[in-house]
Amino acid sequence: MAGKNKKNNIGIDIVDVSRFNSFNETDTGTRKIFSNYEIKYCLAHKEPSIHFAGIFAAKEAASKALGTEKYPFIELEIRHKKDGSPEVWNNGKKISVKVSISHASSIAVAVAI
Repeated sequence: MAGKNKKNNIGIDIVDVSRFNSFNETDTGTRKIFSNYEIKYCLAHKEPSIHFAGIFAAKEAASKALGTEKYPFIELEIRHKKDGSPEVWNNGKKISVKVSISHASSIAVAVAI
């Protein structure tokens, strides 16, 4: 039945990087969307907007894959392992979902399974 599936298993999202050009550490909008870890990660890079967009896409994709009712976008956090690969966290615990992020100068995309 359409719309009754509680667990989607796969999610994808694509975003325009320019939406994140004005994001910074003190912006209220930034703090509503991203965790402290995510903000510091993005701002540590030469072009933070690309990384903000990638993390945003990853959170959206993971939320879709896990089920938006159980795992709302805002409750998820994207962290990075030492090798740079992303992983999904919720309430301080790593979630068993695989996520991949890719970005260019103008778009970012993520898929989660």
